[in-house]
Amino acid sequence: MKVAAPLIGIGLAGLAGSAMAMLGVAVGASQEDAFPHAEHQGLFPLCIGCHEGIPSGDRSDWYPEPAGCVGCHDGVDREEVSWTGPSDRIHNVLFDHAEHEAELAEVDDSSPECAACHIEPGGGRMEVAVDIQVGTCWGCHAHETEEHYDVDASCETCHVPLASTGFATARIEALPRPPSHEAEDFVLEGHGDLAPGRTGLCATCHTRERCVSCHVDTDVEEIAALPSAPSSMVLPPTEASYPEPVSHTDSRWLEVHGPEAAVGECSTCHTTDDCRSCHVSEVPDVVASLPRRADVVAPGATIEPGGPDSHTSLFFMQAHSALAAADQRGCETCHVQQFCVDCHDAEVGGGYHPPNFMVRHSGDAYGRDSECSNCHEPQAFCQACHVDIGLSGSRTVAAGYHDGSPVWLLQHGQAARQNLESCASCHRQVDCTRCHSTLGAFKVSPHTSSFDAERAWLQSPRTCLACHVGNPTGGDGP
Repeated sequence: MKVAAPLIGIGLAGLAGSAMAMLGVAVGASQEDAFPHAEHQGLFPLCIGCHEGIPSGDRSDWYPEPAGCVGCHDGVDREEVSWTGPSDRIHNVLFDHAEHEAELAEVDDSSPECAACHIEPGGGRMEVAVDIQVGTCWGCHAHETEEHYDVDASCETCHVPLASTGFATARIEALPRPPSHEAEDFVLEGHGDLAPGRTGLCATCHTRERCVSCHVDTDVEEIAALPSAPSSMVLPPTEASYPEPVSHTDSRWLEVHGPEAAVGECSTCHTTDDCRSCHVSEVPDVVASLPRRADVVAPGATIEPGGPDSHTSLFFMQAHSALAAADQRGCETCHVQQFCVDCHDAEVGGGYHPPNFMVRHSGDAYGRDSECSNCHEPQAFCQACHVDIGLSGSRTVAAGYHDGSPVWLLQHGQAARQNLESCASCHRQVDCTRCHSTLGAFKVSPHTSSFDAERAWLQSPRTCLACHVGNPTGGDGP
């Protein structure tokens, strides 16, 4: 009798605790040695004489009562036996004799004989092989692939999920590894492509615990669909594996990964703790939204903080001020202000500045040997000290600090053009606009005779509006 290939969906499964041979794993041993069927063939003309409950699915009547043996094994004519029936066999095969028989009846209106599956070809009537081989199933259920483990197979047709088997640790470890799992990119990409819509396939060998041991974000449909192992099942130890994606190997990844960040992508491997090992302040929303390591099972791809390539230069300490001035927020990703202060604090005898720097700092500040404003806020930091030691005027725009130049007000324009930052150490913009603005007392123009007002307005109206209340050229615009 042959059944068409589509009947692979019937559900071969539990072949009375056998077919584990297909997995290359021995089925759990019976309580005692197998029953000697051949020695009793004259007594039992029909299989259902002893196994009446198997065709009907009544598990309580699968085997005869041990008391029935006493009729012959009375200790007089034959030795007594203490057979109490076979122990349950632990397997992962899904099979029901009654359901299987009904399915076959729908196909060709016949029922298979027990011998069709439980006796090797050419064997005698009672040469029963209880642990049948998977090839017996293929007699009716055509397998369309050469490999039993195929990514297109529906494992749940014949197998129950691992979580329902009761397998011991050694049995789980002995489950074969399908060829698809050997691919080099299987962990990084392969298994994620296979998982959608294939939960039954994965659940045959895996429980949810296997997924959450690596996946930080477990709020994934495929993971949620996998059954969890019962508390009595001891799973083999697993080690999280986080292969590095190709995008992460780019030399500029640290600089460009921000725009690429998304919770759905990053949370597979990273916890918020990973990101916060570098992001120390004002963390992006993506970082704040990632799970915490303390709240998940997976360790996440632990990140060791490290600087970008620019920090590896031998001359970085000399060049970093320019980088900081160009992108201060970039520095703040990894560094708090105290990190800079530890070096840049101008304490006597140490810090960023050399000893006795305060005595001669005016020359360096005026000559722009270094950008003071990279670390100091001029009006607050500089003026506070100048006022305390009396190096400031009592009036807003009086000579004060400039006492050494009797005609300072007539000469200050050149100094301002050379180093306006030095002026800003003590003065505010309003000090200048009192004279140098259209609304000022003297309406003195700060521009030279060659100044091109129209060009300046076109280049930066905002700069002009710092002093002017409208378009100084009289043209269109505010």
